[in-house]
Amino acid sequence: MLARLLAVVFAVIVVTAVFVAAVTFLPSIRSMFSEKGTLIVKLTDAPVELEHLNVTISSLSALRVERVFDLPYKETWENLWFAGGVGQFYVDILALQNVTRDLSITEIPPGKYHKLRITVTAANATFTNGETVDLVVPPGHVDVLIDFDINAGETTTLLVDMQADWPAISHSRRLRPVIKATVKE
Repeated sequence: MLARLLAVVFAVIVVTAVFVAAVTFLPSIRSMFSEKGTLIVKLTDAPVELEHLNVTISSLSALRVERVFDLPYKETWENLWFAGGVGQFYVDILALQNVTRDLSITEIPPGKYHKLRITVTAANATFTNGETVDLVVPPGHVDVLIDFDINAGETTTLLVDMQADWPAISHSRRLRPVIKATVKE
């Protein structure tokens, strides 16, 4: 009789422990089976003395860095899709002053990321006197150094503030924007 009572008590404790563990760890377990997290990249601009700064972005990617055992880091570029499914993203950067616009919303593998690369295929600036000049973007892309994590089943938002570097545009006809990127909680 005592053995049966102990067996019943033990079974109740085991069932209760399993139930409590499932309730407590279910969100963590669910995120382990989700293969991707979502990255949202938003674009904005600070004021500058130009009429327009038009940029055509042909691709966007994020650099994932992972350590495999004790070997050197493995770097993988993850391609990001433009918001709205467009093939290229055309924007007048100056039209983004005090507003944000979604550049990309893409599901990518979880991990640690250290860089965002914006490939620019065309750019031009219109000065306040009405003159429009084509700009060179050496080496064809702009790298944004920023550390961020993508967690499975979660969303991470980056805000990229692309500020035109006025002397670089007016003197050398090169687009060398000052970029500030922040991870939004």
